[in-house]
Amino acid sequence: MSNQAISAAVHQLKQEHIRLCKELGRVDEALSVLGSLDELAGAPARGAKKAKKAPGAKPKRRISAAARKKMSEAARARWAARKKEKAPAKA
Repeated sequence: MSNQAISAAVHQLKQEHIRLCKELGRVDEALSVLGSLDELAGAPARGAKKAKKAPGAKPKRRISAAARKKMSEAARARWAARKKEKAPAKA
């Protein structure tokens, strides 16, 4: 693939990224307007707790922030080790 083709592809991707960011901004704006209308109509606020589950149902398991951090660090260590194994030896 020539440098010119790569440059054209990168330019096209950047333009698409800009277009999508603008579109996302419009969607966010529409959601905020509709969200404020929901609050006025008496709908439950975002993040409001839902009705309780049936008795005997297992509660949803939640992971603490510390546990999530440990898990992500372990995953990074695994990926680093795998990357190190696959790195070609330079002579």
